[in-house]
Amino acid sequence: EGNPICRQIPWRDPSKDPQAAQDLQAWKEGRTGFPWVDACMRQLRDEGWLHHLARHAVACFLTRGDLWISWEAGAAHFDEALVDADWAINHGNWMWLSCSCFFYQYFRCYSPVSFAKKYDPQGAFIRRYVPELKDFPARHIYEPWRAPIADQNKAKCRIGTDYPKPIVDHGSASKSNMGKMAAAYEAHKHGAAKGGPSDGESDGGSDERSGKGRRGKASAPARKRKKA
Repeated sequence: EGNPICRQIPWRDPSKDPQAAQDLQAWKEGRTGFPWVDACMRQLRDEGWLHHLARHAVACFLTRGDLWISWEAGAAHFDEALVDADWAINHGNWMWLSCSCFFYQYFRCYSPVSFAKKYDPQGAFIRRYVPELKDFPARHIYEPWRAPIADQNKAKCRIGTDYPKPIVDHGSASKSNMGKMAAAYEAHKHGAAKGGPSDGESDGGSDERSGKGRRGKASAPARKRKKA
């Protein structure tokens, strides 16, 4: 609120919403029930670093992807936890990933399951940072809640007891959040029509349809070089 370059999106505020505060804490501690997200957050906790795509994915998960919690809460945590934290870059990236500013294709969402599975089908990263799941078969390592009880017992990890169940249903949450984003963007357009900042003024001339910047036209013709 009060940021002239940001879309005003009605995020859940952990300081006012007890459930949001609980979900935020689960995200910080790597207890969301989504193994890849939890592995990323535990690496951040233990090492103070994350690959940039992991940063993107956990930021999307916290904000528009799943938990609908303000990007400012995530940026504050990254400021504290990252050894390479840079205030301007960090906050700019969080505005970008939450589609609050700079990038507006809110319908493009990181999946907490399928995205990492493409690059690490055996779940080696998860097994390292979420050791309670290390003995799960690869077919269930990204979605352990789908594993039969027999497999959970064999892995000595019961979902809901030794490792949490997912704190959100990704499919329904992401669909619902896309609707909320669409409504917030529509409200922004109506505000601009009534005299508020236009898209060009608020986002540096970004094109919401493509996410690419538009080059402005020169205000005066270039001077011709004089002949020697």
